[in-house]
Amino acid sequence: MHGGGCTIRYSAFISYNHRDRNWAVWLHRALERYSIPPRLRGRDSPFGPLGKRLPPVFRDRDELASGADLAAAVRQGLEDAAFLIVICSPNGARSRWVNEEIRAFIAMGRRDRIRLIIIGGEPMSDDPELAALPPAILEGAESEPLAADARPGQDGKQGAKLKLLAGLLGVPFDELRQREAARRQRRLAIIAGASTVGFVVTTGLAIAAVIARSQAEEARRIAEQRTMTAERTLSFVKGMFRVSDPSIAQGEGEKITAREVVDRGARMLETGLEKEPAARADLGVTLAEVYNALGLYQRGYSIVSTTFRFRHGEGDVHVRQLSTLAETQVLLGDYALAAKNFRRAQALLGSPRVTPALRSRVLAGLGQLQSQEGDAKGAEVLLREALAVDRSLGAEGRADVARDLEALGTNAFRVKDYSLARKLAAEALAIRLAVEGENSPSVADNRNTLASIAYLSGDLKGAEAIYRANLVKDERVLGPKHPDIGITLNNLARMLIDQRRFAEAGPLLERAIAVVEAQRGTTYDDLVLFYSNLALVRGNTGKRAEAERLFDHAVRLARETDHPMLGPVLTDAAENACLGGHRAAGLALLGAAAPAIARDHAGTPWRGGWLENVRGACLVKGGQPGEGKAMIARSRAAVFQRWPAGTYIGSAALAHEAPVP
Repeated sequence: MHGGGCTIRYSAFISYNHRDRNWAVWLHRALERYSIPPRLRGRDSPFGPLGKRLPPVFRDRDELASGADLAAAVRQGLEDAAFLIVICSPNGARSRWVNEEIRAFIAMGRRDRIRLIIIGGEPMSDDPELAALPPAILEGAESEPLAADARPGQDGKQGAKLKLLAGLLGVPFDELRQREAARRQRRLAIIAGASTVGFVVTTGLAIAAVIARSQAEEARRIAEQRTMTAERTLSFVKGMFRVSDPSIAQGEGEKITAREVVDRGARMLETGLEKEPAARADLGVTLAEVYNALGLYQRGYSIVSTTFRFRHGEGDVHVRQLSTLAETQVLLGDYALAAKNFRRAQALLGSPRVTPALRSRVLAGLGQLQSQEGDAKGAEVLLREALAVDRSLGAEGRADVARDLEALGTNAFRVKDYSLARKLAAEALAIRLAVEGENSPSVADNRNTLASIAYLSGDLKGAEAIYRANLVKDERVLGPKHPDIGITLNNLARMLIDQRRFAEAGPLLERAIAVVEAQRGTTYDDLVLFYSNLALVRGNTGKRAEAERLFDHAVRLARETDHPMLGPVLTDAAENACLGGHRAAGLALLGAAAPAIARDHAGTPWRGGWLENVRGACLVKGGQPGEGKAMIARSRAAVFQRWPAGTYIGSAALAHEAPVP
């Protein structure tokens, strides 16, 4: 992060209004993931010789606070970017900061390197409610600017992306379009050839029996709703669990894995129930839910997506399809698409045969997403409505009552109401134990929440004990490759880091990253925490260069996913840089961290205190002891109020106070 003398660090700077954030996230990922054609590699460009991919793209998370000038980090990003890409919409046109960024870029003499993508509104409309072009684009312009147009009926999303890439790479649009079409054909051929490849995850026969029971219950429910297809539906489900091949089970010592059973059902789905599309879709959804329960999220996503091929007119089945699709997208970290599909499901809740349980499922899903987006009040309204529905169902709704209480507890946890969060988690835990038993994954989830509360209350040993117990249980029940194992491993490693037990934490984090990336992909948002924790381990075991690379990765992922931990990660990266002798780089990282922490952690004083403490230590090491020591002294109370001596941050803060040798 601190190397190189080249003034162009970014291929482009994306300017946008925060209401168009989803478009900015999509565009950022699309540009950085684009594979530049081999024949273009090595060619000169405004950002140097072309490689396999574009240099990083700068995307500021949100607009800045009103009343401020362009933040130094944003202005530096503009200076370091070869192109400015403006996301044009009525939101962007009215945005003060989008216009300021355009004017700043033009003032640098780079008007010819501005590229536009229209996502809504009308480009040259006189109506301020429809105008898509920011006024700064037209100031001093001699003609109407050209733009990629992602609107339906125009270039479309894919065409607009290729137009922008053609402008950045300096090649004709049609050349990229033809190349992309050829690549898509090759990809389809590869997918077709690879579709028969399977993977096996070994679990106990007990889990297969549990799944068999739940599948049979699901089949009976479907049969009751659709009496004309009851016998065929039940036969289908029974066939999934029938062991008719002696090679599959040879004596009591052989185990049939849950994955093998569900894979058999997935294969049968392709050829069974052809004349009952609603039952076929419903069973496909059930298979997807079981794959998700096994932690095989990519496979679950593939199966539930397939069910939309089965055309039927059953509104309740469609709601279930959309809900399962949305829940799977949440597991994969695609929250914007998940919200869209939950809203589609919500619009169908008035359809015939939509049960109260299905209604509460949609409300709870939407509420959880709103909580994650920071709308705690809106989330509570939806979650309380779901809770009321499920409580009205009596014993039948108890498991869903626990789910709603868990979601409300998480919502309370996010707004730092730890007392309410603890109460709700404990209430949910009691229900889960009574309804599902000690080995339920949800029991472990509730205990993880209680461990998090213990952690934030300063009880590191207590939190560690809960995580260790859950890890043993989850490995036995879920198997060693379930992504929930990765989350527990990361949380346990963080407890060890805060107790300065770095050597123990490292292997846990390495395993956590491998497990989670395998099922949730490399862009799963909370991998930010995994990589930054591993960076702390490496930095504190004498491997600062490796720590820097890991911090770089964590920061980049945090920016791509708009992760609220961007500021804290930048702060830790800055300390690593300063301790490694890169003072200027450390101070630059702190400059970028400050607005992020002010925005995302305003109610957590120690975060700002730790940033100031690190800045003070960096100044002291850089030969400014007076100013640096004053910062360390000012920040001391806030840091030690949360982190006593002996913890990782408490010990680091004490080291900052030590005299410079």
